Amino acid sequence: MDWDKKILLVYITSITFLVFSGRLLVPTLTGNIENSLDINHVEIGLGMTLLWLFYGLMQFPSGVLSDEKGRKPVASFAIFIFSIAFLIMSLSTNYIIFLLSLILLGIGFGCFYTVSLSMISDRFKNKGKAIGAQSAMASLAGITPLITLPLADKIGWRPLILIYAIISLIIGILFYNQVSEKKEETQQKKEGLQNGVKIFRDSNVTLLLIINAIMAFVWVGIISFLPIYLIEGKGIDQTAAGVIFSLIFFTGLFIRPLIGHLSDLYNKRILILGILIISAISCFLLSQVSSIIFTTIGVILTATVSAFFPLRSNYLMNKWPSKSRGSQMGMYSTTVVILSSISPFIIGLSLKSYDFDRIFQMFSMIILFAAILVVLIKYIYPFFQEKIFRC
Repeated sequence: MDWDKKILLVYITSITFLVFSGRLLVPTLTGNIENSLDINHVEIGLGMTLLWLFYGLMQFPSGVLSDEKGRKPVASFAIFIFSIAFLIMSLSTNYIIFLLSLILLGIGFGCFYTVSLSMISDRFKNKGKAIGAQSAMASLAGITPLITLPLADKIGWRPLILIYAIISLIIGILFYNQVSEKKEETQQKKEGLQNGVKIFRDSNVTLLLIINAIMAFVWVGIISFLPIYLIEGKGIDQTAAGVIFSLIFFTGLFIRPLIGHLSDLYNKRILILGILIISAISCFLLSQVSSIIFTTIGVILTATVSAFFPLRSNYLMNKWPSKSRGSQMGMYSTTVVILSSISPFIIGLSLKSYDFDRIFQMFSMIILFAAILVVLIKYIYPFFQEKIFRC
Protein backbone atom coordinates (compact mmCIF):
# COMPACT_ATOMS: atom_id res chain seq x y z
CA MET A 1 0.00 0.00 0.00
CA ASP A 2 1.57 3.35 -1.04
CA TRP A 3 1.85 6.29 1.34
CA ASP A 4 -1.05 8.27 -0.21
CA LYS A 5 -3.37 5.33 0.31
CA LYS A 6 -2.28 4.99 3.92
CA ILE A 7 -2.90 8.69 4.57
CA LEU A 8 -6.32 8.47 2.92
CA LEU A 9 -7.36 5.38 4.89
CA VAL A 10 -6.16 6.88 8.18
CA TYR A 11 -8.19 10.05 7.66
CA ILE A 12 -11.28 8.32 6.30
CA THR A 13 -11.38 5.81 9.15
CA SER A 14 -10.68 8.52 11.76
CA ILE A 15 -13.46 10.76 10.47
CA THR A 16 -15.76 7.75 10.20
CA PHE A 17 -15.07 7.06 13.87
CA LEU A 18 -15.95 10.68 14.67
CA VAL A 19 -19.15 10.57 12.61
CA PHE A 20 -20.44 7.33 14.09
CA SER A 21 -19.42 8.38 17.59
CA GLY A 22 -21.32 11.63 17.05
CA ARG A 23 -24.40 9.73 15.91
CA LEU A 24 -24.40 7.89 19.24
CA LEU A 25 -24.24 11.01 21.38
CA VAL A 26 -27.97 11.70 21.51
CA PRO A 27 -29.03 8.07 22.23
CA THR A 28 -26.32 7.82 24.90
CA LEU A 29 -27.13 11.18 26.51
CA THR A 30 -30.91 10.93 26.14
CA GLY A 31 -31.56 11.22 29.86
CA ASN A 32 -29.24 14.23 30.27
CA ILE A 33 -30.68 16.02 27.24
CA GLU A 34 -34.32 15.31 28.13
CA ASN A 35 -33.85 16.64 31.67
CA SER A 36 -31.97 19.72 30.47
CA LEU A 37 -34.38 20.68 27.67
CA ASP A 38 -37.53 19.32 29.38
CA ILE A 39 -38.47 17.01 26.49
CA ASN A 40 -39.62 13.37 26.22
CA HIS A 41 -38.93 10.14 24.27
CA VAL A 42 -41.24 11.13 21.39
CA GLU A 43 -39.45 14.46 20.91
CA ILE A 44 -36.05 12.75 21.04
CA GLY A 45 -37.36 10.19 18.52
CA LEU A 46 -38.50 12.99 16.20
CA GLY A 47 -35.08 14.63 16.46
CA MET A 48 -33.28 11.41 15.58
CA THR A 49 -35.68 10.84 12.68
CA LEU A 50 -34.81 14.31 11.32
CA LEU A 51 -31.10 13.52 11.66
CA TRP A 52 -31.49 10.28 9.73
CA LEU A 53 -33.82 11.88 7.17
CA PHE A 54 -31.34 14.61 6.24
CA TYR A 55 -28.52 12.08 6.47
CA GLY A 56 -30.31 10.21 3.70
CA LEU A 57 -31.42 13.22 1.67
CA MET A 58 -27.89 14.56 1.31
CA GLN A 59 -26.23 11.40 0.06
CA PHE A 60 -27.46 11.59 -3.53
CA PRO A 61 -26.70 15.29 -4.20
CA SER A 62 -23.32 14.96 -2.46
CA GLY A 63 -22.58 11.88 -4.58
CA VAL A 64 -23.49 13.70 -7.81
CA LEU A 65 -21.41 16.71 -6.79
CA SER A 66 -18.40 14.53 -5.91
CA ASP A 67 -18.57 12.86 -9.35
CA GLU A 68 -18.44 16.31 -10.95
CA LYS A 69 -16.21 18.41 -8.66
CA GLY A 70 -14.17 15.71 -6.92
CA ARG A 71 -14.42 13.81 -3.63
CA LYS A 72 -12.13 15.97 -1.48
CA PRO A 73 -14.02 19.32 -1.66
CA VAL A 74 -17.36 17.65 -0.84
CA ALA A 75 -15.90 15.63 2.03
CA SER A 76 -14.20 18.75 3.45
CA PHE A 77 -17.47 20.69 3.27
CA ALA A 78 -19.25 17.86 5.10
CA ILE A 79 -16.75 17.90 7.96
CA PHE A 80 -17.11 21.68 8.32
CA ILE A 81 -20.92 21.40 8.45
CA PHE A 82 -21.05 18.78 11.19
CA SER A 83 -18.42 20.64 13.23
CA ILE A 84 -20.74 23.70 13.13
CA ALA A 85 -23.67 21.43 14.05
CA PHE A 86 -21.85 20.18 17.15
CA LEU A 87 -21.13 23.80 18.10
CA ILE A 88 -24.80 24.79 17.77
CA MET A 89 -25.90 21.74 19.78
CA SER A 90 -23.48 22.65 22.56
CA LEU A 91 -25.10 26.09 22.75
CA SER A 92 -28.73 24.92 22.46
CA THR A 93 -31.06 26.17 25.18
CA ASN A 94 -34.37 25.00 23.72
CA TYR A 95 -35.82 22.19 21.64
CA ILE A 96 -35.96 24.14 18.34
CA ILE A 97 -32.23 24.93 18.37
CA PHE A 98 -31.54 21.32 19.35
CA LEU A 99 -33.56 20.10 16.34
CA LEU A 100 -31.68 22.49 14.05
CA SER A 101 -28.36 21.07 15.24
CA LEU A 102 -29.57 17.51 14.56
CA ILE A 103 -30.64 18.49 11.03
CA LEU A 104 -27.19 20.00 10.36
CA LEU A 105 -25.54 16.88 11.77
CA GLY A 106 -27.60 14.80 9.35
CA ILE A 107 -26.52 17.03 6.44
CA GLY A 108 -22.84 16.83 7.36
CA PHE A 109 -22.82 13.10 8.11
CA GLY A 110 -24.79 12.34 4.93
CA CYS A 111 -22.48 14.33 2.68
CA PHE A 112 -19.42 12.58 4.09
CA TYR A 113 -20.61 8.96 4.04
CA THR A 114 -21.20 8.37 0.32
CA VAL A 115 -18.15 10.38 -0.67
CA SER A 116 -15.93 8.43 1.74
CA LEU A 117 -17.03 5.12 0.21
CA SER A 118 -16.30 6.49 -3.26
CA MET A 119 -12.86 7.75 -2.21
CA ILE A 120 -11.94 4.31 -0.87
CA SER A 121 -13.32 2.54 -3.94
CA ASP A 122 -11.42 4.84 -6.29
CA ARG A 123 -8.10 3.99 -4.66
CA PHE A 124 -8.26 0.37 -3.46
CA LYS A 125 -8.37 -2.79 -5.56
CA ASN A 126 -9.48 -5.04 -2.68
CA LYS A 127 -12.47 -2.90 -1.77
CA GLY A 128 -13.91 -5.39 0.70
CA LYS A 129 -10.91 -5.15 3.01
CA ALA A 130 -10.75 -1.35 2.88
CA ILE A 131 -14.50 -0.91 3.36
CA GLY A 132 -14.36 -3.49 6.15
CA ALA A 133 -11.65 -1.41 7.87
CA GLN A 134 -13.84 1.68 7.61
CA SER A 135 -16.82 -0.24 8.97
CA ALA A 136 -14.65 -1.52 11.81
CA MET A 137 -13.91 2.06 12.87
CA ALA A 138 -17.63 2.76 12.78
CA SER A 139 -18.08 -0.14 15.18
CA LEU A 140 -15.17 0.98 17.35
CA ALA A 141 -17.08 4.24 17.84
CA GLY A 142 -19.45 2.16 19.94
CA ILE A 143 -17.02 2.26 22.84
CA THR A 144 -17.49 6.02 23.19
CA PRO A 145 -20.59 5.71 25.44
CA LEU A 146 -18.22 4.26 28.04
CA ILE A 147 -16.41 7.61 28.01
CA THR A 148 -19.07 10.14 27.05
CA LEU A 149 -21.71 9.11 29.60
CA PRO A 150 -19.55 9.47 32.75
CA LEU A 151 -17.82 12.52 31.23
CA ALA A 152 -21.17 14.20 30.55
CA ASP A 153 -22.25 13.51 34.13
CA LYS A 154 -19.03 15.15 35.34
CA ILE A 155 -18.66 18.20 33.09
CA GLY A 156 -22.12 18.42 31.52
CA TRP A 157 -23.35 17.29 28.10
CA ARG A 158 -22.92 20.71 26.43
CA PRO A 159 -19.15 21.02 27.10
CA LEU A 160 -18.80 17.43 25.86
CA ILE A 161 -20.49 18.32 22.56
CA LEU A 162 -18.24 21.40 22.30
CA ILE A 163 -15.21 19.10 22.45
CA TYR A 164 -16.64 17.21 19.47
CA ALA A 165 -17.00 20.50 17.58
CA ILE A 166 -13.36 21.47 18.19
CA ILE A 167 -11.98 18.03 17.25
CA SER A 168 -14.11 17.95 14.08
CA LEU A 169 -12.83 21.33 12.95
CA ILE A 170 -9.17 20.38 13.54
CA ILE A 171 -9.49 17.08 11.68
CA GLY A 172 -11.33 18.83 8.83
CA ILE A 173 -8.47 21.31 8.36
CA LEU A 174 -5.87 18.53 8.41
CA PHE A 175 -7.91 16.44 5.96
CA TYR A 176 -8.20 19.31 3.49
CA ASN A 177 -4.46 20.06 3.65
CA GLN A 178 -3.03 16.53 3.55
CA VAL A 179 -5.36 14.24 1.57
CA SER A 180 -4.81 14.11 -2.19
CA GLU A 181 -7.52 13.76 -4.83
CA LYS A 182 -7.14 10.79 -7.21
CA LYS A 183 -10.38 10.77 -9.18
CA GLU A 184 -9.51 10.61 -12.88
CA GLU A 185 -12.95 10.65 -14.53
CA THR A 186 -15.73 13.16 -13.96
CA GLN A 187 -19.33 13.55 -15.08
CA GLN A 188 -21.75 16.45 -15.34
CA LYS A 189 -24.74 16.94 -13.03
CA LYS A 190 -27.27 15.87 -15.67
CA GLU A 191 -25.37 12.65 -16.33
CA GLY A 192 -25.08 12.08 -12.59
CA LEU A 193 -28.84 12.42 -12.14
CA GLN A 194 -29.46 9.98 -14.98
CA ASN A 195 -27.00 7.44 -13.60
CA GLY A 196 -28.58 7.73 -10.17
CA VAL A 197 -32.04 6.88 -11.52
CA LYS A 198 -30.64 3.95 -13.51
CA ILE A 199 -30.04 1.89 -10.37
CA PHE A 200 -33.77 1.17 -10.08
CA ARG A 201 -33.73 -0.62 -13.46
CA ASP A 202 -31.47 -3.34 -12.07
CA SER A 203 -33.57 -6.00 -10.31
CA ASN A 204 -30.59 -7.24 -8.27
CA VAL A 205 -29.91 -3.75 -6.94
CA THR A 206 -33.62 -3.18 -6.21
CA LEU A 207 -33.85 -6.40 -4.19
CA LEU A 208 -30.68 -5.50 -2.31
CA LEU A 209 -32.10 -2.04 -1.64
CA ILE A 210 -35.28 -3.52 -0.12
CA ILE A 211 -33.28 -5.86 2.12
CA ASN A 212 -30.94 -3.00 3.03
CA ALA A 213 -33.86 -0.72 3.97
CA ILE A 214 -35.23 -3.39 6.31
CA MET A 215 -31.85 -3.94 7.97
CA ALA A 216 -31.23 -0.19 8.23
CA PHE A 217 -34.68 0.35 9.80
CA VAL A 218 -33.82 -2.22 12.46
CA TRP A 219 -30.29 -0.93 13.02
CA VAL A 220 -31.38 2.71 13.38
CA GLY A 221 -34.02 1.58 15.86
CA ILE A 222 -31.48 -0.44 17.84
CA ILE A 223 -28.84 2.26 18.18
CA SER A 224 -31.44 4.97 18.88
CA PHE A 225 -33.19 3.21 21.76
CA LEU A 226 -31.04 0.33 23.02
CA PRO A 227 -29.59 2.27 26.00
CA ILE A 228 -33.11 3.22 27.18
CA TYR A 229 -34.30 -0.37 26.50
CA LEU A 230 -31.57 -1.76 28.74
CA ILE A 231 -32.40 0.69 31.52
CA GLU A 232 -36.21 0.73 31.36
CA GLY A 233 -36.96 -2.62 29.76
CA LYS A 234 -34.31 -4.83 31.37
CA GLY A 235 -33.85 -2.97 34.68
CA ILE A 236 -30.11 -2.43 34.19
CA ASP A 237 -28.45 0.60 35.81
CA GLN A 238 -27.22 3.42 33.59
CA THR A 239 -23.50 2.69 33.85
CA ALA A 240 -23.88 -1.02 33.07
CA ALA A 241 -26.27 -0.15 30.22
CA GLY A 242 -23.58 2.08 28.67
CA VAL A 243 -21.05 -0.74 28.86
CA ILE A 244 -23.44 -3.28 27.31
CA PHE A 245 -24.47 -0.79 24.61
CA SER A 246 -20.84 -0.37 23.61
CA LEU A 247 -20.43 -4.14 23.18
CA ILE A 248 -22.69 -4.22 20.12
CA PHE A 249 -20.20 -1.94 18.37
CA PHE A 250 -17.11 -3.59 19.83
CA THR A 251 -18.36 -6.87 18.34
CA GLY A 252 -18.80 -5.10 15.01
CA LEU A 253 -15.14 -4.14 15.19
CA PHE A 254 -14.36 -7.79 14.44
CA ILE A 255 -17.35 -8.99 12.47
CA ARG A 256 -17.49 -6.14 9.93
CA PRO A 257 -13.92 -6.56 8.62
CA LEU A 258 -14.44 -10.32 8.61
CA ILE A 259 -17.57 -10.04 6.47
CA GLY A 260 -15.88 -7.45 4.25
CA HIS A 261 -12.97 -9.82 3.67
CA LEU A 262 -15.26 -12.83 3.06
CA SER A 263 -17.22 -10.79 0.52
CA ASP A 264 -14.03 -10.60 -1.57
CA LEU A 265 -13.78 -14.40 -1.55
CA TYR A 266 -17.23 -16.03 -1.40
CA ASN A 267 -20.76 -15.86 -2.80
CA LYS A 268 -22.31 -12.64 -1.49
CA ARG A 269 -25.86 -14.00 -1.80
CA ILE A 270 -25.16 -16.82 0.65
CA LEU A 271 -23.43 -14.42 3.04
CA ILE A 272 -26.44 -12.06 2.97
CA LEU A 273 -28.87 -14.89 3.69
CA GLY A 274 -26.75 -16.12 6.60
CA ILE A 275 -26.56 -12.65 8.12
CA LEU A 276 -30.34 -12.19 7.83
CA ILE A 277 -31.11 -15.48 9.58
CA ILE A 278 -28.65 -14.88 12.43
CA SER A 279 -29.89 -11.30 12.89
CA ALA A 280 -33.54 -12.38 13.10
CA ILE A 281 -32.73 -15.01 15.72
CA SER A 282 -30.60 -12.53 17.70
CA CYS A 283 -33.32 -9.86 17.98
CA PHE A 284 -35.89 -12.46 19.06
CA LEU A 285 -33.58 -13.95 21.71
CA LEU A 286 -32.85 -10.50 23.14
CA SER A 287 -36.57 -9.92 23.63
CA GLN A 288 -36.91 -13.17 25.60
CA VAL A 289 -34.14 -12.86 28.17
CA SER A 290 -34.14 -10.97 31.45
CA SER A 291 -30.85 -11.59 33.27
CA ILE A 292 -27.97 -9.20 32.69
CA ILE A 293 -25.71 -12.01 31.44
CA PHE A 294 -28.11 -13.27 28.75
CA THR A 295 -29.08 -9.70 27.86
CA THR A 296 -25.41 -8.94 27.24
CA ILE A 297 -25.09 -12.03 25.03
CA GLY A 298 -28.24 -11.00 23.13
CA VAL A 299 -26.89 -7.48 22.55
CA ILE A 300 -23.58 -8.88 21.26
CA LEU A 301 -25.40 -11.16 18.82
CA THR A 302 -27.47 -8.29 17.41
CA ALA A 303 -24.21 -6.84 16.06
CA THR A 304 -24.81 -9.15 13.08
CA VAL A 305 -27.41 -6.63 11.87
CA SER A 306 -24.60 -4.16 11.12
CA ALA A 307 -22.50 -6.83 9.35
CA PHE A 308 -24.78 -6.47 6.34
CA PHE A 309 -23.48 -3.00 5.44
CA PRO A 310 -19.85 -3.68 4.37
CA LEU A 311 -21.14 -6.65 2.37
CA ARG A 312 -23.58 -4.58 0.35
CA SER A 313 -21.07 -1.72 -0.07
CA ASN A 314 -18.45 -4.06 -1.53
CA TYR A 315 -20.98 -5.57 -3.95
CA LEU A 316 -22.22 -2.19 -5.18
CA MET A 317 -18.82 -0.52 -5.44
CA ASN A 318 -17.53 -3.38 -7.57
CA LYS A 319 -20.66 -3.22 -9.71
CA TRP A 320 -20.59 0.50 -10.55
CA PRO A 321 -17.84 2.33 -12.52
CA SER A 322 -15.71 4.97 -10.80
CA LYS A 323 -17.09 7.74 -12.98
CA SER A 324 -20.65 7.38 -11.68
CA ARG A 325 -19.98 5.65 -8.36
CA GLY A 326 -20.78 8.68 -6.21
CA SER A 327 -24.14 9.47 -7.83
CA GLN A 328 -25.28 5.85 -7.95
CA MET A 329 -24.27 5.06 -4.38
CA GLY A 330 -25.74 8.40 -3.38
CA MET A 331 -29.13 7.58 -4.88
CA TYR A 332 -29.06 4.12 -3.35
CA SER A 333 -28.09 5.38 0.13
CA THR A 334 -30.56 8.25 0.00
CA THR A 335 -33.41 5.86 -0.72
CA VAL A 336 -32.36 3.41 1.99
CA VAL A 337 -31.83 6.02 4.69
CA ILE A 338 -35.06 7.91 3.94
CA LEU A 339 -37.02 4.66 4.22
CA SER A 340 -35.28 3.77 7.48
CA SER A 341 -35.18 7.26 9.00
CA ILE A 342 -38.74 6.97 10.30
CA SER A 343 -37.64 4.16 12.62
CA PRO A 344 -36.95 6.26 15.77
CA PHE A 345 -40.22 8.19 15.45
CA ILE A 346 -42.28 5.03 14.85
CA ILE A 347 -40.63 3.31 17.80
CA GLY A 348 -41.13 6.38 19.99
CA LEU A 349 -44.87 6.34 19.19
CA SER A 350 -45.11 2.54 19.54
CA LEU A 351 -43.68 2.70 23.06
CA LYS A 352 -46.89 4.40 24.16
CA SER A 353 -48.74 1.13 23.49
CA TYR A 354 -46.09 -1.61 23.51
CA ASP A 355 -42.99 -2.44 25.54
CA PHE A 356 -39.44 -2.76 24.21
CA ASP A 357 -39.58 -6.57 24.09
CA ARG A 358 -42.46 -6.38 21.62
CA ILE A 359 -40.49 -3.90 19.51
CA PHE A 360 -37.53 -6.29 19.24
CA GLN A 361 -39.88 -9.15 18.34
CA MET A 362 -41.12 -6.95 15.51
CA PHE A 363 -37.50 -6.41 14.42
CA SER A 364 -37.03 -10.19 14.30
CA MET A 365 -40.14 -10.69 12.17
CA ILE A 366 -39.28 -8.09 9.54
CA ILE A 367 -35.70 -9.41 9.20
CA LEU A 368 -37.12 -12.91 8.82
CA PHE A 369 -39.41 -11.54 6.11
CA ALA A 370 -36.33 -10.17 4.32
CA ALA A 371 -34.67 -13.61 4.49
CA ILE A 372 -37.78 -15.29 3.08
CA LEU A 373 -37.88 -12.68 0.30
CA VAL A 374 -34.30 -13.51 -0.68
CA VAL A 375 -35.03 -17.25 -0.75
CA LEU A 376 -38.22 -16.78 -2.80
CA ILE A 377 -36.77 -14.43 -5.40
CA LYS A 378 -33.26 -15.85 -5.74
CA TYR A 379 -33.84 -19.57 -5.27
CA ILE A 380 -37.45 -20.76 -5.37
CA TYR A 381 -38.73 -18.53 -8.20
CA PRO A 382 -35.83 -19.37 -10.61
CA PHE A 383 -36.28 -23.09 -9.78
CA PHE A 384 -39.99 -23.12 -10.73
CA GLN A 385 -39.36 -20.86 -13.71
CA GLU A 386 -36.84 -23.40 -15.03
CA LYS A 387 -39.31 -26.26 -14.45
CA ILE A 388 -42.09 -24.43 -16.31
CA PHE A 389 -39.73 -23.60 -19.17
CA ARG A 390 -38.76 -27.26 -19.54
CA CYS A 391 -42.42 -28.28 -19.66
